Amino acid sequence: MYALKIAWRNLLSRPAQTLVTVFVVALAVALAVTVTHLNEGLQRGIIRASDPFGVLVVGAKGSSQQLVLSTLLLQGAPVGNIPGHIYAELRNDTRVALAVPIAMGDNVGGARIVGTDDHFFDLHPSQQELPAFQLAAGDLFDGDFEAVLGSRAAIELGLGLGDRFQPQHGVARGLESDTHAEVHTVVGIMQPSGTPFDNAVLTSVESVIRMHREAGPITPAASSPDPANEHGGKHADEAGGGHAHVDSGQVTAVLVQPVGFIEANEIWREFYTGTEAQAVFPGRELGTLFDLLNQGQEILIVVGYLAAVMAALTLFLAIYSATESRQQLLAILRSTGASRATVVAVVLAETVLMALLGTLLGRLFGYGAAAAIALQITRQSAIPISIGYLGTLEVALWVLPLALGVLAGLLPAWHAYRVNVVEKLFPS
Repeated sequence: MYALKIAWRNLLSRPAQTLVTVFVVALAVALAVTVTHLNEGLQRGIIRASDPFGVLVVGAKGSSQQLVLSTLLLQGAPVGNIPGHIYAELRNDTRVALAVPIAMGDNVGGARIVGTDDHFFDLHPSQQELPAFQLAAGDLFDGDFEAVLGSRAAIELGLGLGDRFQPQHGVARGLESDTHAEVHTVVGIMQPSGTPFDNAVLTSVESVIRMHREAGPITPAASSPDPANEHGGKHADEAGGGHAHVDSGQVTAVLVQPVGFIEANEIWREFYTGTEAQAVFPGRELGTLFDLLNQGQEILIVVGYLAAVMAALTLFLAIYSATESRQQLLAILRSTGASRATVVAVVLAETVLMALLGTLLGRLFGYGAAAAIALQITRQSAIPISIGYLGTLEVALWVLPLALGVLAGLLPAWHAYRVNVVEKLFPS
């Protein structure tokens, strides 16, 4: 306690140097905390958001990862469309327990419009769990141009039961004048599901087909742009890029829950050798996405190591210069009865105190930054990102900065240990 009191007074005696050193340590810790928790939270959120949607996603040939991202997470443009007979065949296939059509429409106020049918509300993560999508108020859509709003979409759009809206062209918010003529009526609002469909507007597949049949065909994103297609070019430019609108007899994708894993592999192989569409396992594609996220995390971790080394050097220089500048004070301390061990303890206590303060401040910064970024991502994508306790990793985030603090203080402590009392008190 005696060494701690002296160390604390020494830190208060040089506030500028102490604050700068603590701040550098805090930034290094904050970087590690932010990167680690965001990566873990994002992966957990993506897994949770994709859980209810079945074992297979069937869609147009092209990027399998983009098919999963656009269909399940509503991120990016769809790959294209597939003939409607594929959905009909899957629906009647005895190997399929549930087949749900997905028809990507446009948007209203930035909320994606998704065409589907009543079977969408039968989707669930497992047989033991309740359906993931349930109504909080109103009814399911029963006719054309009736809509069920996701929980977040209802709040963001400020729409309630009975309200009407006109969709805008494109998958992102565009010009207010760039709208479809068809007026949609809100007939239901969903409970929060913890998926990107909280940000979506659901309607019937027929509504999406009719809306785009009357507006005219638009070139799918997977095809080459047609310069003569004035309608498609206009909306691609004004509304944030072209996308595969559903035409008559087409759907964008089909969510498939086979009766078993053997049947799932059989269906996958059939589409793999076919030419009209592809079937992908969402878990496999998300695993590839996680590999990319982990690669990015590894790069940032290297940056974090460099920041930790800089923080340790800053801590070392601060303590070393302070020790050198007060050797006479240390000699006086020794002359009043303090042992060499006490002097060493004072120097080490200073470094550990600054490392501890930096660690505390860094964790506050890191958790705050991670929570703010997670909230922003959740608002934009409705992917639920939670920042939580990471077990043994949390211990490492405490121990490592303190260990660096002790290492940074060893050499200054050794110099303090070797102070010549007579030479410093009675210089010749």
